[in-house]
Amino acid sequence: MADLRNYLCWVPGTASATVSTEAVNPSAGVFLATHAPLRIRRSLINGRSLTPTDATVDERTVLQDFLDAKSNTGTLLMPVVGDSGSGKSHLVRWVREHIPPSARRRMIYLEKSETSLKSVVEKLLEGAEGDSLDQLRKDVRSFSEGMTEESLSRRLVNALNEALAKTGPDEVPSKQARILSGPKGLAAVLQDPYIQQYLLASGKYIPQYAAQLLNNRNLENPERPPGFSVEDLPLEVQEVKQASVIAQRLLAKLLSTPSLQQDAVDMLNEHMESAVKSASNIGVGRLVKAMLEVRETYAKQGKEIILLVEDFALIQGVQRELLEALTEAATREGRQRYASMRTLMAVTTGYFRDLPETVMSRVAASTTGYVYDLDRVFDKANTGIEEIASFAGRYLNAARVGREALERTGGQDFSNACESCSFKTECHESFGQTSEGYGLYPFNRSSLLRMVHSVAPPDRPWAFVPRTFLGNVIRPVLIDSADEIRDGAFPTKRFRERFQTAEVDPALPTSVDEFIGNHNHVDPDRHRLVLEFWADAPANPGRIEEGIRQAFGLPAFGEDSLPTSGDGDTSRGTGTINKIMPPSPPSDPVSASLKRKIQSLEDWASRDKVLDSNLSRELRTMVVDAVTRRYLWSSPLMKELGKGEIDKVWPARATTVSIKGATENVAGAEKAPISFSKNATNSQFFQSLLLSQAGAPGARSEATWRLASIAERYAESFSKALVESLESSDESLVMGLRVSLMGAALAGRVWPGMSDTDLTDAAFDDGSTWNRRDLESRVPAWRQLLEKHLRERPTLVVALRSRLGISQGATGAVRMIDAARALPLVLEAARSWRWDASGGVPKWVGNTTVSGLSGLDSVVGQQTSQLKETVAEIRTRAPRGAEGKATVDAVRASLGAADTVGLSPNLVERQRILQLAAAAESADWRAVTIAERDLEAIASTSAEGRFEKAFVAAARDHGTSLQAIRNFLVASDAWLTRALADASERKDAMGDSVTNEVQRLLQEWAALIGAEGTKE
Repeated sequence: MADLRNYLCWVPGTASATVSTEAVNPSAGVFLATHAPLRIRRSLINGRSLTPTDATVDERTVLQDFLDAKSNTGTLLMPVVGDSGSGKSHLVRWVREHIPPSARRRMIYLEKSETSLKSVVEKLLEGAEGDSLDQLRKDVRSFSEGMTEESLSRRLVNALNEALAKTGPDEVPSKQARILSGPKGLAAVLQDPYIQQYLLASGKYIPQYAAQLLNNRNLENPERPPGFSVEDLPLEVQEVKQASVIAQRLLAKLLSTPSLQQDAVDMLNEHMESAVKSASNIGVGRLVKAMLEVRETYAKQGKEIILLVEDFALIQGVQRELLEALTEAATREGRQRYASMRTLMAVTTGYFRDLPETVMSRVAASTTGYVYDLDRVFDKANTGIEEIASFAGRYLNAARVGREALERTGGQDFSNACESCSFKTECHESFGQTSEGYGLYPFNRSSLLRMVHSVAPPDRPWAFVPRTFLGNVIRPVLIDSADEIRDGAFPTKRFRERFQTAEVDPALPTSVDEFIGNHNHVDPDRHRLVLEFWADAPANPGRIEEGIRQAFGLPAFGEDSLPTSGDGDTSRGTGTINKIMPPSPPSDPVSASLKRKIQSLEDWASRDKVLDSNLSRELRTMVVDAVTRRYLWSSPLMKELGKGEIDKVWPARATTVSIKGATENVAGAEKAPISFSKNATNSQFFQSLLLSQAGAPGARSEATWRLASIAERYAESFSKALVESLESSDESLVMGLRVSLMGAALAGRVWPGMSDTDLTDAAFDDGSTWNRRDLESRVPAWRQLLEKHLRERPTLVVALRSRLGISQGATGAVRMIDAARALPLVLEAARSWRWDASGGVPKWVGNTTVSGLSGLDSVVGQQTSQLKETVAEIRTRAPRGAEGKATVDAVRASLGAADTVGLSPNLVERQRILQLAAAAESADWRAVTIAERDLEAIASTSAEGRFEKAFVAAARDHGTSLQAIRNFLVASDAWLTRALADASERKDAMGDSVTNEVQRLLQEWAALIGAEGTKE
């Protein structure tokens, strides 16, 4: 088989010079050689609307009808309508080329490029002489040569202003438009200097019109709009307050009333012609008079005038007068005064429907009652592929043959370049040929149809617009892509940018897209484009014409490497065009809703469509659930959360799982831990997940493995999210543990310097059984802090346990703490006992829980001061070495002795001392020594560590011992001191004996408290 790779059967420069998008550009030879039969139908004129008929005709019928149709008035007007680029001007040009030469005809041809007033008038008056005609030519020439575009633009605005100022309330399109009439209406807006700046801005309609009224249009430049549009209204003026009050009021009304905007546009277009006449000094009626004079001249010569107009919209400004002159009856009072006229004019369908009433009435009166309609109506049942292929084939052959060769033959009996090509047989078999025998290389029928659909107007996806097809399909491929074809790089990325997949065409299945990505590692994108456009997006990547595969240098796949199943039409490809899918059988296991989801995923990847929000949410949920269900809750070890709690931590939103091309209007989606690109592989993955979830056939086993891999890979991301959401980082946990330890210290359970085990036990104890025995000896501030902490502590400890523990049992309660992680954190928390919240407090710790801890230093200081006072009061009455039991016994003995000498306290005081003595007897007198040591440690420690020593002294729970000892000693000391004083005052013998007895007891007391050591 001959190798077509890198082969060009045309010269790009020759193709550029031969293939033109405008009918007026090519020579007659090229024009006739590339002409393809047009699809023409008759549409009846019904007021302002057109009613299509089933009557289709060819070009020769139009020509015959145009030349032979009879008119009672001697004037015939035959419109050719169609959308821009549909071939209207082409048909007018074809008629011109086929009108037989005749001495009895005067042909006037107005080309669409000849937009200047000078060109139009000179063409219309050409061949006719007379003083008035010469003067008109002179005036128009003077106007064209002596006026700049800017000055003409301003004159047009002012002329429009004057014309609109003369409108009355009954001369407007609707009742609501009456406010636009007169000098205070739309005219006032145009008269405003500030508004004029907007109307005269580059790109607006008036400057464009002025430019083409003075100069012929360069066909390389875009056509100007046929008239004003809503976009030309000054509705987007930035500083509207700079305009006049009247203009501001009208603009506000226009902005709030869309229908009034269209009325304003209609009024501007209605008065544009009179503005042109005023601005150009032609004056009303001069063109009518001149054209009638021309008709009189040719009537005397016995000639009929043939007027061919390539674009009626481009002679705006003289339309009414021209139509008046063209439709003026040839016969008056029984004799022919003016030459008969036949006018064939091309006009866009929309412009024809919007012609002013005065113009439309003349058109309707001078036509045959119908127009020739070139709007091509293809559909799914009739794609028009043969007409399109025939059209393309003629231009492809012209590009190969070249302009000079075609011009030599005059467009007749020209050669078919394929006949002399050594690749003809293989090329035509692979890429196809037209019924005329022209090869379609480098296209084929599938690629041509898909490219036509790709460049079609969005509202008419089946439309074939010849000008667009030539300019956006044929020329770019033959000229711009010639080097790419020669280098074996075609189609490139630029091709995809030009030709997006049309809605009416099936996209390349993502299963095929993915397969190519996995098997063609050299040039997968080019391979995909060839399969989509030249093989009609087959469901099997192997379904491509062998000659096309070789021409594009694509790899061949063995049967064992091709997918065995896939979505889409498995019969599509190898040139089959748009096969209609048969309906699914009743037993189809895939539900309709699931099919819609599958198709949505196909369109997401292959058509670059936005993924439905509900579907993307479902997919995100599946991925999130896979990660969270496989999570072991062991790194770090913590209580397993329920579904509701997980949703708060890792919601199935775009901030967790980002799917490119889905509706993700959420801040932070770009930082999502899991992200899926828009590609065929992910589309197939998601499709398999949906199929698997529904228990439907077709799911890929590798999707399950990939989901498991995702779950494992992103477990750490989930863990980080947990830590962040639950605020369970080491720093946050240390903060919570420190609060817990401080609370435990307030309860007398721990203090600085205790063992790791004691600290850990206290940190995770909810305090429900705690009862501080020395609570009565605590300062009020301490008691308040403790009371507040114990209220909040259960919640705090539950939070700590859930973050550092394992849940077990049916209730899910935490039964085990991760000691390996918890112990270092507890020790870190115990490194400092001063409260510092500068780093922030985790939400789960709670502001209420830590409320008051900022004043802990002061509370510790108060409690330490009180402890010092208590110890001092004890030691002044029971110095070091005093034995507790001996002291109690001595007081009891003193009470007995006092009873015998009458120095006993009163009954109440006696009873109280005995009670205090009993309490002191059962108290642990070692508490005094321990408290002394704690206090001495404070004094002997440097300032840096003094607070922790103070905290030890303040936090230690001494039980009731210190208070019992202190109360007993104070009460006993008060009684004995008073008793001794009473004994000293007695003067009798009894008093002396009492005094002696008391003194003996005091000596015994002194002996007791002076003894060395303390017996424990």
